[in-house]
Amino acid sequence: MPVGAEPVPTNVVLITADDLGYEVFSRFTDGLPDLTPNMDAYVKGGVAFTHAHSNTSICMPSRSIMATGLYGINSGMMGFVNLKDTRIPTLMGMLKAHGYQTGVLGKVSHSTPELGYQWHFERDYDDLGAGRDGQLYAKYTTEFIEQSQAAGQPFYLMVNSHDPHREFHDPADPMLEGQVTKPSKLFSPDEVVVPSYLPDIPQVRLELSHYYNSVRRLDDSFGLIIKAIEDAGVADDTLVMFLSDNGSAFPFAKANTYMFSSRTKFFAKWPNGGIQTDYVDEDNFISFVDIMPSILDATGIEIDAEFDGQSFIPLLRGEDQAGRDCVYTQIDYKMGGPATPMRAIQDKAFIYIFNPWSREGANYNNGNEGQIITAMQAPGDDLQLERVRMFRERATEEFYDLSQDPGSLNNLIDNPEYQAKISEYRQKLNDWMVAHKDPVLPMLAHRDDPQQALSLLKSDYPDKFSLMPEQQLQQVKARQAENRARRAKAQAQRQQN
Repeated sequence: MPVGAEPVPTNVVLITADDLGYEVFSRFTDGLPDLTPNMDAYVKGGVAFTHAHSNTSICMPSRSIMATGLYGINSGMMGFVNLKDTRIPTLMGMLKAHGYQTGVLGKVSHSTPELGYQWHFERDYDDLGAGRDGQLYAKYTTEFIEQSQAAGQPFYLMVNSHDPHREFHDPADPMLEGQVTKPSKLFSPDEVVVPSYLPDIPQVRLELSHYYNSVRRLDDSFGLIIKAIEDAGVADDTLVMFLSDNGSAFPFAKANTYMFSSRTKFFAKWPNGGIQTDYVDEDNFISFVDIMPSILDATGIEIDAEFDGQSFIPLLRGEDQAGRDCVYTQIDYKMGGPATPMRAIQDKAFIYIFNPWSREGANYNNGNEGQIITAMQAPGDDLQLERVRMFRERATEEFYDLSQDPGSLNNLIDNPEYQAKISEYRQKLNDWMVAHKDPVLPMLAHRDDPQQALSLLKSDYPDKFSLMPEQQLQQVKARQAENRARRAKAQAQRQQN
């Protein structure tokens, strides 16, 4: 840099996939077909993490954590709710306040925690070929960069693909035929690698093959987005990060707290940022509470705020950081239904999970089953029926040896050989809950009395509507009124007939 020259501001592009499981990244999983060639090639120019996690493995809550650097229990966004406490700073708000152009492509409502926030540039589902057309993502990436350059401002662009969210690409019955772009390569059921948390049955292989098709289309889009950044001449001064909002949309993955629920493929590239290249970090745990402090660190922006996470920029530069040996994950509210709070701590060796909602007769579901649960039940096999029961009802406590059982099939909570370890991990979770004033903490104290834990869940746990800002609450009430009126009208018509 010439003497006296001003440093070039750092641009940031955060690219997210929708329901991309860690297990489909060919750099980490043996035997996979050629699923993600563009990502595989790109990551060699930067740093990848094998222990990156979403703190909440559901789309909107996970993005809220990215945008605030706070766990949901600390921001109040414990589900599909917007930010009620507007004193809490958001990533896009702080960047905008410090002279950045801010843009978002796809998943706009899920990526905008503060209802009143106005992006400089936004395009959503319908503008982007149902969120699955790489050419359109590239077009709007170019437009936004040009807009930022014309304004003479650095930029922050959040690019959210809707792939590989269900509906997956079924070549025999593609969604929105003629309107949605097709993947550059299709996969057959015999090519898939069935992850250990799912049974190797025909229905699983069929749905996985369709999922692989959508993963490939995501990779197609990724390649075009990166080319747009490079063609705009801004790649050297742009920090690009890639992650998935949560795990795959299959039973025992997304919307749970298992290892495959939250573990995400994560990589970063920043040519002028002094970070390592072609380096895979296999030791340090990072998670979504680290995203906001990391981006502020990279851009040199300092704000008066406390975060639950810390910047991982030093890790990208090959430095050491303490406190990177585990991750805490949680579920509170899903899109619909009652609260199903789950809390977990995991490291390389073990995972401990607490489910205070667990009870006989519970019917947990999260819309990610496809036809898999039905196919597991059909033969009447006792092992599969027990697996389905576990999915629906869970156990109050779960403990798994991840080195032997990454799919979390064998709950060791009553195994006498593991009681010392279980106590150790339970105490770690307890300490984390104390530090963050987690409303689930009193239930953990009554883990041996499930009825009391359920009673506390009903009496002490935050009501979903109490977490919402007034504007969102009124919108919800209006939709509920519309639905009631529609049902009443339909009932009246049936009675007339």
